[in-house]
Amino acid sequence: MDNLWASDGDWEEELAAAGVAPTLQKRSREMRDRLIGTSLEIARTIPFEQISVLDLCQATGCSTGAFYARFPDKNTLFRAVMLASAAQSRPLLERIIKETPFDKILPILIDSQVQRFRNQIDFFRAAFRVSLECSDAWSPFRRNSQRLANTYLTRLRAEEGIDQDAIDEGRVHFAFQIMYGVLNNTALNRPGPYNFESPEFPALLQDAMEMMIGCFEPRRAAKG
Repeated sequence: MDNLWASDGDWEEELAAAGVAPTLQKRSREMRDRLIGTSLEIARTIPFEQISVLDLCQATGCSTGAFYARFPDKNTLFRAVMLASAAQSRPLLERIIKETPFDKILPILIDSQVQRFRNQIDFFRAAFRVSLECSDAWSPFRRNSQRLANTYLTRLRAEEGIDQDAIDEGRVHFAFQIMYGVLNNTALNRPGPYNFESPEFPALLQDAMEMMIGCFEPRRAAKG
């Protein structure tokens, strides 16, 4: 797979902050990134607590010694996996906001997010558990939410049909906080009555975001 995150200018610094051992040689960095990439793919389909270090090494084609030379434990690897996931999803989500016709941004963005959380629910549940032990582990997703809200603000301010005086930056950011809060809670707790499988879920979430943003005409979502 393409390690899209490796080109991120902050990648090495963020790995170091997560507890990953520094690597000086290119081959060592490539092996480290292969371990992270393989682990990310596995974690999206299998609960991470069910995967052993040996399983990860066999899937990557490296020894357990090579693993422990780079990661002190599996939780540190998963923190790196969370960094990679956030770095992978960031440009994809931002592209939706930048390139989609304005009135389609929220429905397409929300549908993409619902499908992503639904298809990667094992990964997100593992990420929640790790973040309970280390609150900093959630930082890459927190930054993504803030950047996504800022990208949306740029589109909102450029839209001719929007009353610019009605734009409230704090409410826009809170709308994205609502989106991620609902997605996270649904993935972790399935509180109901609506879950990822419910056809009404995306439209109801869109309604909640639009009402918080406060620049749109009321819409009867999830009806009919």
